[in-house]
Amino acid sequence: MQIVIVGAGEVGYSLAEALLKNKHQVTIIEKEPARCNGVVKLLNTVVIQGDGTNVSTLADAELDKADILIALTGRDQDNLIACQLASKRFHVPRTIARVTRRQNKKLFEQLGGVDTAVSTTEIISTIVEEEVSLKNIVTLLNFKDANVAIVEVAIGEDSPARDKHIVDLDLPEDCVLICIFRGNEVIFPHGLTSIKAGDKILSVTTKKNKTLLKNLMISEASSSA
Repeated sequence: MQIVIVGAGEVGYSLAEALLKNKHQVTIIEKEPARCNGVVKLLNTVVIQGDGTNVSTLADAELDKADILIALTGRDQDNLIACQLASKRFHVPRTIARVTRRQNKKLFEQLGGVDTAVSTTEIISTIVEEEVSLKNIVTLLNFKDANVAIVEVAIGEDSPARDKHIVDLDLPEDCVLICIFRGNEVIFPHGLTSIKAGDKILSVTTKKNKTLLKNLMISEASSSA
């Protein structure tokens, strides 16, 4: 995919690095010259010094060819404007905005132009809460207006799924295993793929079935520890 990221702070840089490793095309827009120079030295990708809320800067980034725009600056208003321009002016299929003020999340989604608003505070809060009730399973993304979530499950040594083939797992009908992260390897699983200790499994499931997925993949001892 072709992805444009507005903002090359720690979050933007880390995301760009991960996306490039997964063979996506990434263009970064960043205001600060020093930060631009630092990113250019570290990442083999296009970095444009400019304002992500400026139409000409977005055009320079060839936003009209992008599949996704992700706005990750520290200013909520800039992230909103960048997403609205991407959606309405450049017709980008998907936009994601970072919100630093949690109360802005709903507002962003209501105003239009932002497909997904991500609150860092909310993510941390969710992770803390789920560590209590759903240890080793973390919700990465809840889809707006849908009963669907993407979750990551960590497979321990005592996992009931360890060394089993996927075809032998009693997965819920509405649960799909997307990929398995095993060390530096990314595995796109099929029925005969086996689950190993240390695996991190990315899955799509319904929100209500996250607990069923946990019971299938994580032992009671680990979840209660």
